[in-house]
Amino acid sequence: MTGSATVHPPLFIVLEGIDGAGTTTQAERLVAHLAGLGRKAHGTREPSQGPIGVLLRDLLRGEHAPQPGRPVDGRTMALLFAADRIDHLDREIEPQLAAGYDVVSDRYLLSSLAYQAAEAERQWVSTLSRAVRDPDLTLLLDVPVEVAALRRQRAARSTERYDADDYLARVVRNYRELALEHDHVVVIDGTGDVDRVAAAVARTVDRVLARIRAL
Repeated sequence: MTGSATVHPPLFIVLEGIDGAGTTTQAERLVAHLAGLGRKAHGTREPSQGPIGVLLRDLLRGEHAPQPGRPVDGRTMALLFAADRIDHLDREIEPQLAAGYDVVSDRYLLSSLAYQAAEAERQWVSTLSRAVRDPDLTLLLDVPVEVAALRRQRAARSTERYDADDYLARVVRNYRELALEHDHVVVIDGTGDVDRVAAAVARTVDRVLARIRAL
């Protein structure tokens, strides 16, 4: 008698890194890689496309400031990112996973713990998202601040709230500490060209898939 094939659940994979690390490009490449393997894959991002995410993108560009030259308080930003994450899960991530799609997100929980914890108390920031699901795999693209700044400059990106080098230096330290604290985080050297980094990302995901198939 021939047994039925084992059906494995879809994966929730996150790309993390400072602005200019290449998370957006690599998330798109990973969705294409998964699709090339015959898997159903869905790409998304944070801030999300939902109403709270739209507001956050405005705030990151400096809009809606309480007073000219004074940005929105860091604790408010942390609360909004946490609210957007819960909404993102409910609107998009969980339904896509339930439909059998691998979900690849450009940023998720570690972004809050790295970015918002640089301007608000980290344990409090962590508590705000204690009820959200962990990713199956987080890929941290580790890039020095100066490399990320040069990439943003070459792309002619406008300056946003968290783009100052001294701030991003704190974020890099936070990311590296978080990578040591979370088993689902794999650090990838993000300083290479797009194809080289994409290959490293794909190899890492392929190893995870191979382990799952072996179960």
